[in-house]
Amino acid sequence: MSVAQLGPVRVPESASPPQEITNQPAISPPKALVLYAGFWLRAVAYIIDTVLISIVFAFLASFNPTAFIKFPDPNAQSYAAIPQVTFLALVISFPIVWIYYAVFETSSWQGTPGKRVMHLYVTDMNGQPLTFARASIRYFGKMLSGFTFLIGYFIAGFTEKKQALHDLIAGCLVLRRP
Repeated sequence: MSVAQLGPVRVPESASPPQEITNQPAISPPKALVLYAGFWLRAVAYIIDTVLISIVFAFLASFNPTAFIKFPDPNAQSYAAIPQVTFLALVISFPIVWIYYAVFETSSWQGTPGKRVMHLYVTDMNGQPLTFARASIRYFGKMLSGFTFLIGYFIAGFTEKKQALHDLIAGCLVLRRP
């Protein structure tokens, strides 16, 4: 059957004209679910970053190993038998590791490659990306977290927003991507 077979269509005169739709009250979008990154996800991300940084330093040290590592006396029977890092290695590694963390956490990734692999990112308390200064404060706060026999790291498992000591110092959050 086609429309032509129906014939003319009549609209009754009593039909009211269409009413104008009034403005509907604004509906706020649902709030995004904030997923805090817990201790173990962050620990795995840290291990990934440590492996990446170690590979870079191993490559650099391979060109002149004695400049970076003090090799032990093969006849020593104490802790002196363990290879030790030289002062030059510390002086070189400290700023490189600081820049690594600060630059990646202020980049569009908002986290290091380890955090990216674990689908984590770092923000300030308002959910905004970190500034270089805040990322630097966070990095130096990690030293304090380590100096407390790692308790500064472990408190991330017990705080409401899963913040470690360095996150509390810098006013940061580590979040999971959904």
